[in-house]
Amino acid sequence: METIYYIDLHIKTPDGFETYGTFYLGSNREKAKAIFSQLKGTDEVSEKSILHMDFTEMTNGIPLPIQILHCTIDDIAVNSRIITKDIFKNLALENKLSR
Repeated sequence: METIYYIDLHIKTPDGFETYGTFYLGSNREKAKAIFSQLKGTDEVSEKSILHMDFTEMTNGIPLPIQILHCTIDDIAVNSRIITKDIFKNLALENKLSR
């Protein structure tokens, strides 16, 4: 039973919300939660919400949404930097420990 964590990025279009990116966070729940907890955005939905990020757990191919953040374009930019930096740090640490 493999469990993975990821964040999907969505944008509102005339046809509804479309996924335009995914960040794979790995299989460690605590590390994935630590990354998502740093992100900018709000839980509050409004008519102005056109961008959101979904934090999801997938077990045996079944996705389970954990949390959604509604974001501005500036939030998305900051969040992408945070996610990329932490993924890089986690991968570097894993590679160092496996040597």
